[in-house]
Amino acid sequence: MTTATTPLIRSATKRQFLIQLGLELNSDRTSHTYWLLKDEAIRAYEAQLQGRRDLLRPEYANQDPPYAAAHFTAAAFSAVVRSIYASSTSETRPYYNRGRTSQGDNWVISWMLYHVCRYRDGRNIRARSREFHADDDLDDNSGCKMPG
Repeated sequence: MTTATTPLIRSATKRQFLIQLGLELNSDRTSHTYWLLKDEAIRAYEAQLQGRRDLLRPEYANQDPPYAAAHFTAAAFSAVVRSIYASSTSETRPYYNRGRTSQGDNWVISWMLYHVCRYRDGRNIRARSREFHADDDLDDNSGCKMPG
């Protein structure tokens, strides 16, 4: 499973993400894997990005949190992506290896971190009134439901 795959844009749906990784939709194993990947991104976001005004692009320096992924400098976002890869587990590393690009980026980690930021930045009206992880059940048809 270490063969790199074609990068997926950050705004792609969770369904597209899972398909691109070659994961079976509506599978308990896929759901487990997805949640492991997401948990690593959440932990990194909370430890390294959440509320960090010093990591924002200059045009967002005076904006109050929460911040969108695009508000952070490319260097800050990339540093968190590298950190997630470096601290990944034996269960998640093979999926991250599939996301490595020739430019040194990782589209798998970038996609997940982008979505963690997205559901915390207040833009998703449907997810605002729900628990944070409820975003995973919104119109995606992937079968990856939040663990009970």
